[in-house]
Amino acid sequence: MKGKILTTGLYGIGFAILSVIIIWGVTRLLLPQIFDKFEARMLDWRYEKRIKKKWEQRKGATIDDIVVINIDDRSLEKLNRFETWPRSYHARIIDYVNSGGAVAIGFDVLFLEHGSDKSSDDSLKLAVRQARNVYLAMSFSYANPDAFIYRMSTPPKGLDIERLSYNFVDSTHNVFKDLDRIDGKFVELYNASAGIGFANFFSTSEHVIRKMPLFINFAGRQYPSLAMAMVLGLMGANNSDLKLNENGSISLTLHEDSVKTQKIDLRTGDEGKMLIDYEGSYRTFRYVSYYDVLAKRIPPEFFRNKIVLIGATAAGLYEWRPVPFQATFPGVEIHANLIYGILNRNFIKQSNSIATLFISLLLSMIVAVCAIHFRPFLSILGAVSLGVVFSFVNIKLFTHYSVWLEALRPIQVMVITYMIVIIYRFMSEEKDKRIIKHMFNHYLSPTVVNELLKNRDQLKPGGKRTVATVLFSDVKSFTTVAENLNPEELVTLLNEYLSVMTEIVLEHNGFLDKYEGDAIMAIFGVPLPKSDHAYRACLAALDMQRRLAELRIKWELEKRPLLEMRIGMNLGPMIAGNIGGENRVDYTVIGDSVNLASRLEGANKIYGTSIIISEDTYDQVKDEFLIRELDFIQVKGKKKPVRIYELISKKDEALDENLVKVLDLFALGLSTYRRGDWECAYNHFQRALRIKPDDGPSREFFNRCKGFMDQRTIVPTDWDGVYEMMTK
Repeated sequence: MKGKILTTGLYGIGFAILSVIIIWGVTRLLLPQIFDKFEARMLDWRYEKRIKKKWEQRKGATIDDIVVINIDDRSLEKLNRFETWPRSYHARIIDYVNSGGAVAIGFDVLFLEHGSDKSSDDSLKLAVRQARNVYLAMSFSYANPDAFIYRMSTPPKGLDIERLSYNFVDSTHNVFKDLDRIDGKFVELYNASAGIGFANFFSTSEHVIRKMPLFINFAGRQYPSLAMAMVLGLMGANNSDLKLNENGSISLTLHEDSVKTQKIDLRTGDEGKMLIDYEGSYRTFRYVSYYDVLAKRIPPEFFRNKIVLIGATAAGLYEWRPVPFQATFPGVEIHANLIYGILNRNFIKQSNSIATLFISLLLSMIVAVCAIHFRPFLSILGAVSLGVVFSFVNIKLFTHYSVWLEALRPIQVMVITYMIVIIYRFMSEEKDKRIIKHMFNHYLSPTVVNELLKNRDQLKPGGKRTVATVLFSDVKSFTTVAENLNPEELVTLLNEYLSVMTEIVLEHNGFLDKYEGDAIMAIFGVPLPKSDHAYRACLAALDMQRRLAELRIKWELEKRPLLEMRIGMNLGPMIAGNIGGENRVDYTVIGDSVNLASRLEGANKIYGTSIIISEDTYDQVKDEFLIRELDFIQVKGKKKPVRIYELISKKDEALDENLVKVLDLFALGLSTYRRGDWECAYNHFQRALRIKPDDGPSREFFNRCKGFMDQRTIVPTDWDGVYEMMTK
């Protein structure tokens, strides 16, 4: 026994190491850009979770510590095109904001050239110089000899580089991006400011702003970003307070008095970029209109002790950028997030490669040992459970503790490890017949498996056209349930639910295609044809709902979450067969009929129903089951509308008298609704709701009719009663 355990452990370690070598080789050497892209997408999803949590903590309130004076469409409408504005406007803004006691003003507006009005330029320079707290945006660019734009070896003549730039980097250890040119010639304005900083955004190949460099290297000196320039000014830091560490991070030392100091570690990575800890979506920070400030409609006291940023969101000024959680986001608010994050010490910590390697090895070793030691079903369950737990922890680390731990590489290693073990077991332990039996025992009843073994041609790679019934089920609000359970409780609850539902599918000779988290996809009529597949699918759906109701009674006594399920079914043509190679059986179905079943599952949300079937399914089973016609809808992604029905019960089951009345009233209401007689339909649905207030379909059509009546909608001449679903 000890020898077997030791052998299993050694094999597990070996497979884990092999998987790590494969994944690291592919992601680091062969396809690094593709890997980085997918990891970034997964990071974006975590960003969405994190800012949602922050929004909940703030209860939706805006952050008032930083105010954005917004050059918006209204300002352009009132003051004409931005290019025509005299710079004296900005001087007036500076004077007015500072009269209220602003601590710093940052212009996310480039003043690259002298204006046409010298007096206006002079008024801006004077206001900037007298304010002593104004920070100006500048920009860097690359040389382009083909356009006669050459590399600059020195800054523009007269620029006060000793005050406006830094020199804290050893020439042998420079991690910052080198740029060729400083744009702009308005040197006198820069010299009048409290500081300058570049406003360039250096995004990834997808142009998504996840990181921002804190410094740029130019002509042997370091120039800060606009946000960093303002932070350094607000903290009273100088060149001697900055240090570039060996790991690429930047240390900032603040001297509170002659004895006490404080050290801040600005966590930066490649090219001195720091992950931006976004506080929320657009307008998380307080916005006020530029015009309203210029017109003194906002009292100056509003800006007391606040950091003020001046930037644009108006159409045509090209100040919108894609960020992890939003396709368009104002650049000025990116600067606001960076300033707020540094001042409040809100930093996202990225794990290093060693930590990722260790975690990948550990997880893959566990997967390998389980896959070797246990049978396929238990090993898959263990690997999925481990992946769920890892993903859960990964999300929590980022959302709650500001730690970015790589997710993709460890998961890939787990998957590759499991695949290697399966191949190993296939080659050394399992015979072909036993592999098929063990695989399909989890998806089909034993009777059907035995029939398949007699007719092995059904399992050859490829597919064939067939007609079958597809069943999709999904748990209502499962994300909310998952968030309120720890991983062990979640897995236990999900396992119990899926076990019971799967058993019912197999009892009715259905084929369990896959689980997708809490969702189940089952097919009736494959891989072996069954003439009564629609009837079996309807029986299974009713049994699943009945058995779930029994489970809810049990869970209520155990004080566990009470799951509710929605089911969609469709009968139609599809392609069924093995997708993959002969050594890896993955039997499934594809086609529009499958997609429609999935859409019908989602349609339950609209009507408050639990089982919806298509018209083709209804035609096959209408004599055996009590079915209510629901609607004539056009689902997302399909042009042709379909009739949908609610499956209620078998016809031989006793019915509640109130339900019978409701069904009759609903049928009358639906008929008048389709004729465009909203008021008459409204009355029928209202009567139905008086009898059964929780009848979802009556409620939906009652609201539709009320909406038409309130809006005094005139029935179109081509009215066909089709309802268009806008979501999946």
